[in-house]
Amino acid sequence: MVASMITALLVLQAPPSADPGDAKPAVAEPPPVKVTATVEPATVHLGDRAEVVITAEHPEDVRLFFPAAPTVEPFRILGPATGPERAVREDGTVIETWRLPLTALRLGRRKVPPFPIDSELANGQTGQVLTPAIAVNVAPRIDMAQAQVPLAGNDPPMQLYDTNWALILTLIGLGVVAVTALITLLAVRYVAGLPRRGPPPPLPRPAHEVALERIEALDGEKLLPLGKLKEFTFRVSEILREYLGLRYSADTLEQTTSELLGTMRTLSPAGLSMFELESFLQDTDLVKFANVTPAHAECERRLESCRTMIDKTRRSDTEVASMAATEERRRKLEKPAHPFKRLFAVQIDLLAWSVLSLGLVMAARSWDSTLFYWLDGALLLALLMFRDVYGPGSPGKVLTGLALVPADDIRSEALTLGARLARNIPLLLPIAGHTMELVVMAYAADGRRVGDRWAGTRVLDRRPETSEYTYLTLSLVALAALVISVYVLPFVWLGG
Repeated sequence: MVASMITALLVLQAPPSADPGDAKPAVAEPPPVKVTATVEPATVHLGDRAEVVITAEHPEDVRLFFPAAPTVEPFRILGPATGPERAVREDGTVIETWRLPLTALRLGRRKVPPFPIDSELANGQTGQVLTPAIAVNVAPRIDMAQAQVPLAGNDPPMQLYDTNWALILTLIGLGVVAVTALITLLAVRYVAGLPRRGPPPPLPRPAHEVALERIEALDGEKLLPLGKLKEFTFRVSEILREYLGLRYSADTLEQTTSELLGTMRTLSPAGLSMFELESFLQDTDLVKFANVTPAHAECERRLESCRTMIDKTRRSDTEVASMAATEERRRKLEKPAHPFKRLFAVQIDLLAWSVLSLGLVMAARSWDSTLFYWLDGALLLALLMFRDVYGPGSPGKVLTGLALVPADDIRSEALTLGARLARNIPLLLPIAGHTMELVVMAYAADGRRVGDRWAGTRVLDRRPETSEYTYLTLSLVALAALVISVYVLPFVWLGG
């Protein structure tokens, strides 16, 4: 009994036996695979064929699977890899070799990037092994340093490309023509709303001539014999009101009778009887507003009264002649400069620049320096911008008899420096800007180009007695002189 109890206690104290199903399987380590890679040849020329040689050493129970199209940028694969070439050592180590053809796409020192090779054990376990990166020196096919050395007995290398100046200049010319056409179209649309250039309007006629002419026209309509007495009275009243307005520069047609009488009393015109004027206006107002039908004799009396007041207050012939002469002088002083004269003035300015330009171009050729060409261009821009900064304007304007003045004044001294500069800004746009300005200047009645409208300026002709067509001939001569001095002299005769 005691022995049985001792045996039972020993059984209970013994550790339980391990369950075979609870044991974890042992993880097999990946097989040792050694991979090396080389490139044949070591220096690859751009575009030539080369081979990457991949060698793998591994146990016999390991299988390797070389990829069909590994990523090798910046190189390009030329075909599938060849191999493997298999060999077995005495210790059972297997050696496999693959050859992958490729070509280089970029010059310099490049690397064939590493890529994976799949592996598999005999028990089905899989894995991967990476190839090492390979440095490759990609050289050009032509040695540029050696190519620049002329070979003995041979001509030096010939340049195979050149700048196509004909095409460049053609494209520039087409671009200039397109921009000029567009800006000219915009200028034409702009000037379509401006008063058109034409002969000046006639001098204003004296007020009494206009009034007496209207009275004669009224007599010719024979309103009194036709019995149109009210209409006759209305017309006579309008004639006198219009005359007084023109004669004394007042808006008499829109004034009431009391307002008109007040204006005349303030002016106190010589020869005008205020009593006679008041009686005339009150009688005609009765016909206009009280629907009173006048008698035939009253209509004739009112017409005679109208003639009398006009005759007593009219300007004398001497006064009319003096006013006409004053207006004629004013028009001459404020006459817009003709486009032919303005064109000649600009060409005079350019001729002055061409003298300095010739010197700068010849200096550039003598010292073989482009700095003088840049100075020449800067000088031209400065001339276009600053030529009108003093007095009546540029030297060309002074010699031509033109003057730059404010749009609402005839004094050139009243112009600010900003206005003198702003008016020349459109001229900085080559060809297109000049074409636009010429179109606007030639069409507009006031002769003001776009720059003048921006700056609030105008150009007046101080010598209006000279012929515009004379300056057209002079402009053609000046243009020929410009071509000779700017192009022929520096680039043909002296430039070679």
